[in-house]
Amino acid sequence: MPNQINKTAANHLEDAQVYLESLESVLLRLYTSYDQCDLSDDKAKAMLSVCEVLANGALEDIESASVKTKLYISAYIDLANGIVVTIDELSDFNLAKGHTAAAIHGLFLVAGQLKESLETAVYAVMEGGAA
Repeated sequence: MPNQINKTAANHLEDAQVYLESLESVLLRLYTSYDQCDLSDDKAKAMLSVCEVLANGALEDIESASVKTKLYISAYIDLANGIVVTIDELSDFNLAKGHTAAAIHGLFLVAGQLKESLETAVYAVMEGGAA
């Protein structure tokens, strides 16, 4: 039974990686468009809405993996939650244009870092160890 639990946890983490890869893609498109000033507020808000759905999906999968295993992944949950909160705050567009673009780029980097970190977690879960 522990092997099945570990496989389920690993599947959740891999699903989170897929969400984060999609999130990176949308954030890169958003950053490029936003930085070039050819993006309407409505389109930017719609893209951020997509980002929020993807970020929430990743967070839910990471939390589900955490429930399925004793693996210590609270840092990943915190990071994913930070991405969700930041995207939610950005959707208000209260920042200056340059700062918003920088925040979007920062989210892109953090999402990529989290996606890569989850590879280590998948390996640790399958080996039955701790990350």
